[in-house]
Amino acid sequence: MHDGISFEQLGKRAAVVCTEPFEITAKNIARMLGIADYPFITVEHPIGIRSQPEIKKMAEAAYEQALPILTA
Repeated sequence: MHDGISFEQLGKRAAVVCTEPFEITAKNIARMLGIADYPFITVEHPIGIRSQPEIKKMAEAAYEQALPILTA
């Protein structure tokens, strides 16, 4: 979250991805950095045990979430 917000503050669009258990932490970090409504992508947890087809499906869903963030 910190890196994504840092990029945004430098004028670079960023799409932060976090897994569901870390959503509250991501929101808190964004709030502490002064952008409480910072949009980010949430994917299912855990990632490491997923098969290649599952990862591809997750990536496709994340891509759909990223488009409006990156083009806003």
